[in-house]
Amino acid sequence: MMKRDPRHIHELMTSWLTGHISQADARRLEQLIAEDPDVKAAWKNFLAQFPHEDVQTAFSRYDHLDWMPAGEMTRRPPAGPYIWLKRMVAAAALLGCIALGWYFFSRQGAPPPGPLPALTTNQLVNEKNIALQLANGQLINLSQAKDSILLENARLKNTNRSLSYTLGGKAAAAAEATALNSLRVPIGKDYRITLSDGTEVWLNSATTLQFPFRFTGKAREITITGEAYLKVAPHASQPFLVHTAHGTIQVLGTSFNINAYDAGTVKVALVEGAVRLTAGGSHVTIEPGKQAIYRVNSGIRLQSYDADEVLAWRQGKYYFSDASLNEIMSVLPRWYGITVAIDNPRLSRQRFAGVMDRNKPVTVFLDNLVQTMKISYYFDKEKVLHLQ
Repeated sequence: MMKRDPRHIHELMTSWLTGHISQADARRLEQLIAEDPDVKAAWKNFLAQFPHEDVQTAFSRYDHLDWMPAGEMTRRPPAGPYIWLKRMVAAAALLGCIALGWYFFSRQGAPPPGPLPALTTNQLVNEKNIALQLANGQLINLSQAKDSILLENARLKNTNRSLSYTLGGKAAAAAEATALNSLRVPIGKDYRITLSDGTEVWLNSATTLQFPFRFTGKAREITITGEAYLKVAPHASQPFLVHTAHGTIQVLGTSFNINAYDAGTVKVALVEGAVRLTAGGSHVTIEPGKQAIYRVNSGIRLQSYDADEVLAWRQGKYYFSDASLNEIMSVLPRWYGITVAIDNPRLSRQRFAGVMDRNKPVTVFLDNLVQTMKISYYFDKEKVLHLQ
């Protein structure tokens, strides 16, 4: 049995629940729970003190408060009394459970442990973090873990909003390397990953990529939900396939943008090279400068596209040209995480041209909208945006 410090263990438990735990500390906590019945019992009772929703979301509803690491709270107070009070209010429930866990550790004959809640939930990452879920269920918070991340079969490099990886030794031939991992980019962020073949994938906000650490077989295959820009490494003997909910894009070596946000729709804009879109029983080959749009009820059509409108999201901008208010408002939830209500249905028919900059507050865009269109807006107490 591992030598343990009860205070440190409960710092680990607190850090786990709030999503502020390193990969090494998470592994240590898992090992302690697996090997020590007292730790396991304390962990069960620790979790039981919180609402299930808070456990699943890593207490994300408190994210707007001024948090500090759990270890700091147990070692020393912050400099100012007001800051200490503010932090203590936010962390009162957690500190209460640290005391409760300390009680269970100090008791003789802890209660028999019951079923342990699964640890492969969103406790390590919440909806505000870039999350990598490995094929074995392990979760890695890429918004928090930086530089080199050593896994059992791979080494990840996470720097400058970009991920790359190398497989080590026997891991390159291991079956686990071909299983699918899932990379999720949350609302308001973007991220880049370099796959094992050298293909680069830029992921827009609210986008998920499924990929293996190593490509095998006759094709290189990934799945995308949301929007991404790909620069595919040439490999004539191993075509690259991108799967979406409503179609598959096949490439040999090319750069293109894929938008699969809207239900029943896939948009593929080709920058260079050659792309073949198959969807709804039809297929089309796309030329550079053209965009193929597939809709469930109308099939595939080809058209030219404006690169500023389609590709500018990679610089944090979204250009609109003769866009309806409905189209504009569909972007705000993905980029800013806000809910939108159009109170006046007649506004939906108005058209707009302009630019949305994700690096600026949403009110900057809304104020420009007010100046160019006959509308007004306000946020209600639930932070829902209303357009009138």
